[in-house]
Amino acid sequence: MDVRDRAIALYGRFAAGERERLDEAIRQAGGLVARDLTRRSDVLVVGALATALIDTGALADRIAAARERAVPVLGERAFAAALAGQATAQPATLPLAAALADTRLTPDDALVLAAFDLVTVEGENVRFADAQTLRTAADLLAHGRTLGHVVRILTRARDLSPRGRYRIVLTPAGDAALKWADGVTNLEGQGQLPFDEAHATLDDLFEAAAMAEAEGDLEAAAHLYDLCARADRKDAIAPYNHGNIRLAQGAFDQARLAYQRALARDPRFVEARYNLAQALDAEGREGEAAGELVRVLDTDPRHPDAVFNLAQLRMKSGAMGEAKALYERYLALDPPEDWARTARRALQYCASLA
Repeated sequence: MDVRDRAIALYGRFAAGERERLDEAIRQAGGLVARDLTRRSDVLVVGALATALIDTGALADRIAAARERAVPVLGERAFAAALAGQATAQPATLPLAAALADTRLTPDDALVLAAFDLVTVEGENVRFADAQTLRTAADLLAHGRTLGHVVRILTRARDLSPRGRYRIVLTPAGDAALKWADGVTNLEGQGQLPFDEAHATLDDLFEAAAMAEAEGDLEAAAHLYDLCARADRKDAIAPYNHGNIRLAQGAFDQARLAYQRALARDPRFVEARYNLAQALDAEGREGEAAGELVRVLDTDPRHPDAVFNLAQLRMKSGAMGEAKALYERYLALDPPEDWARTARRALQYCASLA
């Protein structure tokens, strides 16, 4: 895989040392690295240990956002192999719908499994070998396990179990086990350790922050994102996420500082600059907000929200000619109908005064 001039999002928790290795390899090849998916991302890579983000919905949201923008989603192993130029596995020729038949799995569930290199989803197809994995996942879900727990069981079985023909089952105590032709054995593997902030790695902190945010514990999430930002002074995602929480809480001055911190680390971070404009506008600093929106559009001319908000600010300041041109530009981007109606009304108002 050629990553020159491409932005790679390394999302979630990776195997020990793997994030650092991939980060270095991408940068040496001329690519850009971020810790989360942004509008600039060309590839989303999901860490092999990011299972804690499944049941919160955070991972599904990232996958959906990536697919909406036709951004490829790869698991840690698949991306490492592609980066090294290794040949891909057998082609996927079995229709996904057929593989999911008679199960309660959804295509979105299959995409989560693919993000951990448990199955391969190519368009609407999977490999024939993936059908058994999908059936096993469906069986575990039917026995009350969450999708996150299912992924942990399947990855442990894949990585740690002896070779041979076995079926993953649940014991009467609820533990995952391997059923062989001549008996049952336990899965081999290390248990989950409790989170300890004082001795946590950066991946631990970021994962805990994302989970706290998904669970609605915004103060804990903000604290943890701030720790992440202090621990890695090159990362722009942590201060950006911290800013998003403060913006949602109405702490606009703190949000502004967090976004400025993110932009100091990555001046081309469009989402951070757009949200900085929102914070400035909320503080009543409309001229500065407009300036940031202009910079957003310099980087991403088709950013519809930035065009609309800048039009609003220009109209509010009395620059009706500029506002009119911006509303016309916004409508050319084919926005949702309710927003388009608002823009057309504003356009008529500007035209009457221009």
